[in-house]
Amino acid sequence: MTKHASSATTRSERSALTSGLAVLGMGLIVATLTGCSLLEPYQKEQQHHYDTYSDAPSKANSKDMAWFMPAWVPEDAKDIDVRLDTEEPGYVIAFDSASGVDTAACTPLDGPHGGPAMSAGFLPDSLPTTGLLTCGDGRATAEVDGRWYGWTTKDPVAADAGDTLRTD
Repeated sequence: MTKHASSATTRSERSALTSGLAVLGMGLIVATLTGCSLLEPYQKEQQHHYDTYSDAPSKANSKDMAWFMPAWVPEDAKDIDVRLDTEEPGYVIAFDSASGVDTAACTPLDGPHGGPAMSAGFLPDSLPTTGLLTCGDGRATAEVDGRWYGWTTKDPVAADAGDTLRTD
C-alpha cells in the first residue's frame, strides 16, 4: 500500500470515529435535556419519585409493561416512591394519602408473610408480616405510621391477571 493510500484510510477512519462520537454525544445531550436516561431500560433495578398521583404513569398512559401505578393506589396519593426489579420479582411502593387505600376492595392475606423481595431506602426498618392485605396485584399492602406501603413478598402472593402487568 502506498503512503498516500494509508493516509487516506487513516483520515477516513478518524472521520468516521469523530462522526460516531458526535452522534453519540448529541444523543446524550438530548437525553439529558429531556430528562430521559439511555441506560434506564437496561438497569436491573429502577426507582422513581412522584410528587403526586397525576405525575406518575397510569396503566392507561404508560408505554412500559410494568411501570405504572397499581389500581389500588388512590388518586390523592402524594410523595410516591416506587422501586422495581426488571429481572426478578421485586416491587415496592410507598405513598401518603388522606383518603387511604380502599381496603374493601382488597383481600386479607392468611398467616405471616416474609418481608419484601427487594430492599428500598424509603421502606421503614420493620414492615408487618401479619394482618396484611393484597389488593389484586400480588403484593402485600399495609399502612405503617400513616404511610401506605406495597411490596412483593419473598413468598409469592396470588395476583389477578392484568393488575401486575399491562396486557393491552
